[in-house]
Amino acid sequence: MTRYEHTQTGYVLICGLFVGAFAFAFARFFQTSPQREIFLVVSILFLITIVAFYELTITIDDEILCASFGVGLVRKKVALAEIAACEPIRIRWWYGWG
Repeated sequence: MTRYEHTQTGYVLICGLFVGAFAFAFARFFQTSPQREIFLVVSILFLITIVAFYELTITIDDEILCASFGVGLVRKKVALAEIAACEPIRIRWWYGWG
C-alpha cells in the first residue's frame, strides 16, 4: 500500500529541450553539407531525453522508497530499514538547480 507519492514535473527541462530539438531539426533544412543528418540525430536525442527525465516521482510504501525519472527507465529503490535518519531542509533558490 502506498503511503506517500509526489511527482515533480520538469517544465524548464521540457521546454528547453523541446525548443532545442525544434531548432536543430529546423536548422537541418538550411544546411548544405553532407553531415546535415547530425542535426536530426541531436533532435532525436533531445526528445529521448525529454521522455526519460520529464518528471521525478517519489513513492514510499510500507517497506521501500522509490525514486523514478520519466517513464521509469531510471529509478532507485531503497529499503526504509536502511534509512538511518531524515529531516526537512529548505534549499534557497540562489543555490541553483540540483
